[in-house]
Amino acid sequence: MNKLSKKIKGNKYFSKYYKQNLNNDSKTFFPDKNELNERQRKIKEINLVLLDFQFKKATRQPIKPHEAKKAKKEKARLITQYWQLYHCD
Repeated sequence: MNKLSKKIKGNKYFSKYYKQNLNNDSKTFFPDKNELNERQRKIKEINLVLLDFQFKKATRQPIKPHEAKKAKKEKARLITQYWQLYHCD
């Protein structure tokens, strides 16, 4: 299988599930605006933590890399949840 056929197959797969999700009845669910705002607030807090890690790294202060990795994963998880809720609007 060459690169072109993989690309076409990927597009077919994406469009199939994209259309399926558009026809889904999940559009009737309206998330609470407070819940969206809470997610945004948490994402901003984690961004500040990550910025602090960047400053520490730039000034050669000791950092704990496992904490930075944990914060990045938490940020990704919250952004995913936020967009799942936001997309249902």
